[in-house]
Formats: sequence, structure tokens, C-alpha cells
Amino acid sequence: MGNKLTRSPMPFMHQLSDAIILLTKDFSIQEINSAAEKMTGWAQEELKGLPISSLLPDLNIKRNKQQAVLSGDIHDSMIVDVSIDDLGTDEAYQVCILKPVNTDVEEVNSGAIENFQEDLLVTLTNIVPDFIGIKDGYGKFVYANKFSGDIFGYPHTDFIGKTDADLAQLVPYFKPVFDYCIETDEGVWQEGKLQRCVEKIPTASGARIFDVYKIPVFDEEGVRKNLLVFGREITDQVLSHEKLQESESRYRLLAENSTDIISTHNVEGEMLYVSPACEQLLGYTPQELLSKKAFDLFHPSDIRQSLKVHEQLLKGSEISNFQFRLKSKKGEYHCVESTCRGIKDELTGEVIEIIAVTRDISERLEAEELLRKSDKLSIVGQLAASVAHEIRNPLTALKGFIQLFQSKGIVDCEKYYGIMLDELNRIEQIITELLILAKPQSKTVEKKGIKELIHYVVDLLDRQALVHNVHIVCDLEENLPLINCVENELKQVFINLVKNAIEAMPDGGIIHIDSERKGRNIEIIIQDQGCGIPPESLKKLGEPFYSTKEKGTGLGLMTSYKIIQEHFGQINIESDSGRGTAVQIILPIA
Repeated sequence: MGNKLTRSPMPFMHQLSDAIILLTKDFSIQEINSAAEKMTGWAQEELKGLPISSLLPDLNIKRNKQQAVLSGDIHDSMIVDVSIDDLGTDEAYQVCILKPVNTDVEEVNSGAIENFQEDLLVTLTNIVPDFIGIKDGYGKFVYANKFSGDIFGYPHTDFIGKTDADLAQLVPYFKPVFDYCIETDEGVWQEGKLQRCVEKIPTASGARIFDVYKIPVFDEEGVRKNLLVFGREITDQVLSHEKLQESESRYRLLAENSTDIISTHNVEGEMLYVSPACEQLLGYTPQELLSKKAFDLFHPSDIRQSLKVHEQLLKGSEISNFQFRLKSKKGEYHCVESTCRGIKDELTGEVIEIIAVTRDISERLEAEELLRKSDKLSIVGQLAASVAHEIRNPLTALKGFIQLFQSKGIVDCEKYYGIMLDELNRIEQIITELLILAKPQSKTVEKKGIKELIHYVVDLLDRQALVHNVHIVCDLEENLPLINCVENELKQVFINLVKNAIEAMPDGGIIHIDSERKGRNIEIIIQDQGCGIPPESLKKLGEPFYSTKEKGTGLGLMTSYKIIQEHFGQINIESDSGRGTAVQIILPIA
């Protein structure tokens, strides 16, 4: 027996983490491993030959498995699970395995907490609308949340213990999806780090698209352990992005082929995009204008007003038909008109970008100028009869005096000179006013008083009004602020409107002209006592060649609308059939 024990009958026992005691048939301790030494606090030399009861006083040696109290040097009164079995290869020995029984309250609580946390984690992963799965190193699912089955329309399918190949057999319709999963899984294992991919799940109406993260986990020896899979549905985002790209392509096609210049700018005015139409008008390629400020191309006289428009855009206003001049590559200025609006950030509501559509209006302005000239000639022609009457009266008086002098031979004519000089001055004034109105003048914007402009027009038309038994009454507020205007253009507007009022009262009447300041504007109202305008005709006023007068062309009122618009004002007309018409003109103060 002694020779047999010169070599341990269980040489591998010292490599085990469990506490192992080798017993003889009479239950004496023959040998213990290092784990048993650590548990009992005794060295092998101290225990060898002692009965097992010295360590486990209440051990029942007739039972193979039981619990007993360990009487050791360190862990006195520790309860352990005891398992005694024959060695198998040598019937002279038995193996006793000791495992501590956890009776520590804190450890019990810790285990309960771990179980609770595990249950909580499972609950949380089951309520999120994302795919969450864990596979082992062989591709078998060790965990899959409830959403995993819902994706494939099989909510009760158990993923646990199955590979993607197994699932492909269960649900053949999705075989291409599972085949792709197998392919990407292997790619992740080969790369050995987190990978991201897009996976599509076919449906009756198309496909559900998932953004998937796959994370490989290896053990200490580099062997595949687990593959963590997280997938979030991004179908709506992908479809929205595709629609946005489609829309962007469509609008870019329109922009690239439009004759108008379409541009986008940041809040500082720098150009972010310019359509190719800029090259035809300005001579610049779109690339040459990118990152440049639009204000650098503006005419110096237009910059101040342009900055005001820019401020309004940043506040969220939409600007229509803003006119200014742009400098071409050759140094020439082109008259253009732009409609602009700000693009707001969805979260903050602040304007982050400005889009503008700009077109060349040079030819249109030339046509409008021809209309103005035509309107002026029309006014002069209409005034001709009245002017002829005005001039004929003093001429008749002058002719009479001269004939008197000639027939009577009067030498002392001193008392008649004053009368004759007054009549000549009257003729000169009428002719001068007509020349001023008809003479082409440069469009110079000046600060003028509205009161002086109205008085000028009233003086010009007062005698024509009296011929038609019409009286003009003015009630103009004193000390009105000045306005920025092209003097002759506003005179043209007031002449048109007052003449219309005179002609609207063939049986005579009174024209009231009132003016007053309202905030940052001046309001002028011209009210007649004529026959009024029917509602159906009122809507068409200002259209070319539409007139309520039998021989009218409509150009006068159309031109008036345009002039007031260019002065950043507006015209409003109110009329009741049979009760007269009121024309309201609103102009901003300088």
C-alpha cells in the first residue's frame, strides 16, 4: 500500500478549483489539494492520517451526498456540500469534494439583485422597438428580444438555440435575409471589431430597412464567444431621404434650365448656390460667384435699401418684386427684380438661409417707360383744349388792347400796361407747366414735400375743373415729413387721379384732397362726388387697356399703380355706385 502512495493516485487534483480530499476506505485523510488547504486553513501535512470527522464532525459517512459543518482553522462553522465517491481507478480510495453553501445574507441579496437586474434588462429589451439579439460563437441565438419575432411576422418564434440557417428553414420567405445575416456575421468575426450594415426585411408593401450594429466578443484566448446584434428601423428616414434627393434633383433640373437666376445665400449674404443663368446675364460662372457676397455686385445707390430688405428677410418676411441693379463682369449694370424668402431652422425657428429668384427686367422697364411717355402725351393732349381756352382768353384781351390803340391812336397807354403784362405772364406760366410735364427728365430721387406737389397739380388743373363746374378743396396737414420721390412721376400720378375725378362729375361737384401722417407713412385721399364704379369694374382697375371711360385706354391708372409701387407705396380704391369714389395713396416718409 505504501509503495502505491509514493505517487499520488490523483495527480491532476491540484489543478482543480474545487476543494478535493482523498480518503482511504476507513475515511482517513490521505491527501488534499491546494483548494482544500485554502478552504480549511490546514496544510496537507497537518491533516494526513486524521479521520475526516476531524474536519466534518457531523458527517454521516453512510451518505454519499449531504451537507455538513466544516470545522476548520479559518472558516469554522462553514456549511459545505459534501460529495463522497469511489475513485474509480483505485478501489482503495474515495474522493471527497467540498463546496461551500452560500448562507451569507449579503451574498443571497446580491444574487437576488442580479436576478432582478436580469429580469429588468429582459423587460427593457422587450419594450424597445429595436432588434436586440446575442449569438454564441457558433451563430446560435442565446438571447433575442420579442421584437425579433415581430420583424418577421412570427411573434411566437423561439430564436433561442437556433442559427440563422435554422430560421431560414423555418421561414423560407426570409431566406435571403438570413443568408445575408450569415455573410455579414462572418465578416464581423473576420474583422474582429464593431461593424455597421443595412439590412432589408421584405414586406408585402416593399421592405423594412434596419440600421444594424454587430459587435464581436472574444474570450481571453481569442476564441469566438458572443456576437451582439442591435438593429433599429430606419425605413421612414431612408424613404424621406430618397424623396428629398428626388425632389432636390427635380428642382436642381429646373434651376439649371431656368432663364431666371436662382440662388441661395447664408445669413451674411454669401452665395451658396447660383444657377447657370448668371453667366448669360452677368458674365460670371456660378463657381466664380460662390462664397462672394451678393451686396458686392449691387449698385452703390441700391445697397442701403438692399440691407433693409435683408433685415426683413432675417425676421421671416417674404420680399416680392424688389428692384435693384447688378454689376456684370464687364462693369455694366443691369436692372433686375428679385423675389426672396428665408428658410427657417425647424427647431429654433431662426432663418438660416435665403433663397432668391432674380430676373432681368431691362426690357420690361423700357416698355413701361414708353407707356409713361404715352401717358404723358395723352395727358398733354387731353389738357390741350383747356390750355387753348386758357391761352385764348388773355390773347383776346391783348388783341383787343392793341386794336384799341391802333383805332383810337391812343398814346398814353400806361394804365393798360399792367393788365397786358399780367395776361402775358399767365400765358408764360401755362406753357412752362406744360413743357415741364412733357419734357423727358432723368429719374432723380429727391426729398420733397407732398403738400407742394399737390398744390402744383391743383394750380395746373383748377381752371379746367372750373370749366366743368368742379371745385377742388384741399385739407392738407401742416408740417408733413418729406418723402423720397421722383418729383415728375408723382405729379403725373396726381394729375391722372384728379383728372379722373373731374371727368367723373360731368354735372359738377366737389373734389376733396386730404393728407395726414399715419405712423411711418403719409396718406393722401382724393374723394369725388361722381357716379361711382360698379364692383365688377373695380376689380379690373389698373389692368392695361381697361377703362370705365368710353374713350379711355386704362394706361393712366396702370402707370399710376406702377409709379406708386416703385415708391414703395400703395394705391387703394373704394367706390359705391352712385356715391362717388375715394382713392387712397400711401407713401413712406423719408
